[in-house]
Order: sequence, then structure tokens, then C-alpha cells
Amino acid sequence: MKIFLVIVISLLGYLNYLVGVYFVDALSLSGTFETLFWIFNIFATVIIFAAPYVYRVYPKKDPGFLYNALQWCGYILFGIYSVLLVFMFLNLSGIFIYEHLTSVSQKQEFFIKFSLAIVSLVIAAIVSGVGFLEAQRKPLVKKVSVAIPNLPPAFHGVTILQMSDLHVGQTIKAAHVNRLVEMSNELKPDIVVLTGDMIDGIRFQLEEDLEGFKRVQAPLGKFMVPGNHEYYWGVTSWISFWKEVGFSTLLNEHSIIERDQAKLVMAGVHDYSARKLGGGIVSSPKDALKGAPSDAIKILLAHQPRSVYEASSAGFNLQISGHTHSGQYFPFNVLIYLFQPYVKGLNLHKKTWIYVNQGTGYWGPPSRFGVPPELTLLELISHNTIPANGSD
Repeated sequence: MKIFLVIVISLLGYLNYLVGVYFVDALSLSGTFETLFWIFNIFATVIIFAAPYVYRVYPKKDPGFLYNALQWCGYILFGIYSVLLVFMFLNLSGIFIYEHLTSVSQKQEFFIKFSLAIVSLVIAAIVSGVGFLEAQRKPLVKKVSVAIPNLPPAFHGVTILQMSDLHVGQTIKAAHVNRLVEMSNELKPDIVVLTGDMIDGIRFQLEEDLEGFKRVQAPLGKFMVPGNHEYYWGVTSWISFWKEVGFSTLLNEHSIIERDQAKLVMAGVHDYSARKLGGGIVSSPKDALKGAPSDAIKILLAHQPRSVYEASSAGFNLQISGHTHSGQYFPFNVLIYLFQPYVKGLNLHKKTWIYVNQGTGYWGPPSRFGVPPELTLLELISHNTIPANGSD
């Protein structure tokens, strides 16, 4: 763990250094301005590293003002630098290509470098400012109809409220949780599901902030599966917590929901990446269906969309996922499509519907530029009620 920490700190420190070198050169800073820039860059880098280090090594149940201020400053700066880092690579790549396609004078080269650097700083400021306000807003309620073949009449119109990737921890606290619980109860869903990454911290730090989930109402059941972050912070203790507040945790297993003698299978799996963490944990949609009635409608809760390949083979009608945050903020909301098979909304994979929530909270930087936080209300309806591609 210590070696990994040294590697991460060294790598990120070097990347921040490269950002500094780039902007000093592009803006032609010198003298006092260059000195002040490097003082700020070093200070920002220290704060970015100190925030998660202090949170991990010195966890506190009731953190004070300075502790919270460090978390906010660290993650805001992390968000700004992450945008600047991407634009640095884009700018340097663009300049390299342009210079090799045409002859450029020294004066033109300076103007191009300077202009791109200024544009990058402006965009980073806009993304961080507007993204911060967007992240603090009341989540957008997305109502989605999912047409299920052979859906029993008893389950036509049943609603499933999904929360995912809330990340209660460094900057998301009880006030946000309570707002979500109120919104959920106002929507009166039949079922409530949590599809992982609900926390960022160990249990004693955060359990009081999450107490509001005891008030969640859902007559047909409340279910939860862990995401990769639950495994980072002690999955066993968090599974116990969710059971204590009334949520059934589904780990390669299922529960039968009955209504008017009809049955629906609600299954769940370990996080897709849990196998990499050791301990012999495997995420298996197939195992989650062992003993389930073969003719029942089958819904899978899986944190990562990547589970849909196995879910489809196992015969699930619908998979409900999160994890992607839909990139969370620009430019990552564009780049995310390079890394995930399904990024957001309702999609059809072979004969299996998959819905991907773009995040009820946020991870790390308090920013959701162009990607508002989401609370999803899925409605199960008969196959012939809406067009085959569903609605979002």
C-alpha cells in the first residue's frame, strides 16, 4: 500500500509539474509572475494530495472547519487541474500537428500557444464554477418507461427508484442524503434500489450522515448492491450497515417479489472489479439466478455496465447500473465513451435492457458540468405499450 501511495503521489506530482511548465512557457511568464505562479502551483499540489491523505489516514466522525475546508479546497483544485491537464495534452498535440503541416513563424507560434493557454484557463474556470453549482443542485428526476416482454399484468406500472454513486464522504453529507430521501418518498416508488458507490469513507465516519435512509419507503422492497468504492472502504461493515437500515443486500443472489400471485426476480451481484481485490470474490449474474423461477421476469442490480454481457447470457430482462457518472464533467463526459460500453440512459443489449444512472452525487471534484445529478424512476410496462427503443 505504501509503495502504491508513493507511485501515485510521484505520478500526480509530476503531472502537476508538467501543467506548470506548460503554462509558464505558453504564457511567457517570467520574474515575479513566474515565481508567484510556481508558489501557487506547489501549494495547490500539496493541498490536492493532503486532502485524500488526511481523510484516509486520520478519519474523523465529526470533522471541524479546517478539516472540511481542506477537503473542499483539495477536491476543487483537483477538478481544475484535471481539466487543465487534458487541455495541456490537447493543446500540445494540436500545436505539434499544426507545426508539422505548415511553416509557422516564431511570432505566430507565440500567439497560438498564448491563445490556447488563455482559452484553456477560461474553460477550466467556467467548468469548475458552473459545474460546482450544478453538483449542488437538487437532482434531476428522470422518469423512464421500460417495456418488458411477457410482463405479468400485476407488475405493469410498477416503479423502481434508483440512486447510484452518491459518494457520501468528503463533501457530501447528511443534508444531501435527507433531501434525496424526501424526494424518493414524494415519488412513492414501489421499489427502491441502490446500485453502489453510495459512500467514500469507513462506517464510523459516515453512518450518522446516512441514517436518513431508514426513512425510505418502498412497499415492494428496498435493495442494495455494492460498488467498487464499498470494497475500498470495508465492504463487510457497509453491507451490515445497509441491512440494519432496511435494505436487502444482494451478493450473487436474488429475492422474489410477489404481487397478486405473480413473481419478479430481483437479483444482485458483487461489483465487476471486486475479483481484482482478492479474497476469491467473483461477480456472477448466473450464480445470482440459482434457484430462481425460470419463467419469472428477471432484473439485475450491477454497479458496472460491463456486467451486462454475462447478464444477457444469463437471461435477465433488465440490468440497472451506475458507475460511469456519464463522465461527470467536461471533457470527461466526452472521453468516457472510449472506456464504457454503455454510459447513460436506457439501452438495449441483445434482449436485455440496461439502464445506466449518471450519478446521484459525485466523486472527488464537486463538479457536474453538463451532467446533472440524477434520481431515476423506472416504470415497468407491457412490451407493446411504447416503441421498442424505450424512452429517456
